[in-house]
Amino acid sequence: MLIPLLRKNSRSTLSAAALAIALSGIAGGATAVQIVEGGDGSTIYAKLSKKEMTRIAVEHGRIASLRVREGELGIDADEDTGQVFLTVPEGASKPVNGFLVTDSGNTYTLVLQIVDAPADSIIVKQPKARPAQARNDFKSSSYDKAVKRLVTLMANDELPDDVQVKQSGRKLDLWQEASMTLETQYFIGDMVGERYIIANVSQTAMVLDEREFYRKGVSVIALDQLNLAPGGSTRLYVVREKAQNE
Repeated sequence: MLIPLLRKNSRSTLSAAALAIALSGIAGGATAVQIVEGGDGSTIYAKLSKKEMTRIAVEHGRIASLRVREGELGIDADEDTGQVFLTVPEGASKPVNGFLVTDSGNTYTLVLQIVDAPADSIIVKQPKARPAQARNDFKSSSYDKAVKRLVTLMANDELPDDVQVKQSGRKLDLWQEASMTLETQYFIGDMVGERYIIANVSQTAMVLDEREFYRKGVSVIALDQLNLAPGGSTRLYVVREKAQNE
């Protein structure tokens, strides 16, 4: 489920990737602050309080939409301030991945680690806007919309008629301890979405890092799970620029 606009005091859980301004303390003590910076397409790493609320906001901006997997988080969205308040369901401990879009059109991949810590706030600091004539067309608002749609299609196994979809099944060399299979490719304009399966073929647990899958031309990377038990697998989502020969 995708929230296109935040509504005051609405509470929901979202499905399939962090940030906030802490302006004051709460009763009984002040909140901590995590300040994260990045441009459009960046991956943001932050921490969520296991038992208390975590507040996410955008410096000098608003959160336009937030998407995580169904049931992974409780979300209170405040339309007046453009921020969200997150709670972690009881017993949850795995990292939460999702996507956050700001009112200026920047799209971030979220990697949120659940920790036993007090109430916290996360601030997302966006780069200063450049003059319109200096912006790259590939990072335009139409691109942002295409990214959001592409990630949704891949996460929900959708095969729309207006998008070229290629089933692959091609195996790629990754590491000795892991296998990597390209499942499906989605082609939209000058952009390609790729969905992979990463499997742990070793006898020990494995911790993945989305940064390990970055390469030139890639703007979005997201994993369903960062921790894989022996024999376990997860989906990897990649959004990149289309190559000249594609």
